[in-house]
Amino acid sequence: MPRSVVCDAGGVLAAAGALEGNALPYTELLALDWSSITVGRFLASRYEGRPETIQVEMGLTLSLVDEWFPVRIFVAETLARAGLDAVDALDSWSALILAEQLELPLFTASDEVASDRVEILRPW
Repeated sequence: MPRSVVCDAGGVLAAAGALEGNALPYTELLALDWSSITVGRFLASRYEGRPETIQVEMGLTLSLVDEWFPVRIFVAETLARAGLDAVDALDSWSALILAEQLELPLFTASDEVASDRVEILRPW
């Protein structure tokens, strides 16, 4: 069985080397589909004015994820748990909920999420 970890957008970007920090030696990365939007927004900001670079980096980064999960099943619980003032961290909170349901660690670049049910791994 492969060693698996759930990633939020920050975890995916760290695993791809687009964020500073250490990538983890996991063989299977799992993520929610809305993490891809956050990854795209980050890359668009980073490479503003260079759409070809954005497309290449987006493809390389998203190809690291072994399985994408639909986010719609986690929206209500994410909003209830994170609160309305946590808009910037919704991706991380929903990834945490997925990690807890799968009983897998979460790899995140967010300092805002915490859990007493699963291990939280950060790239630093």
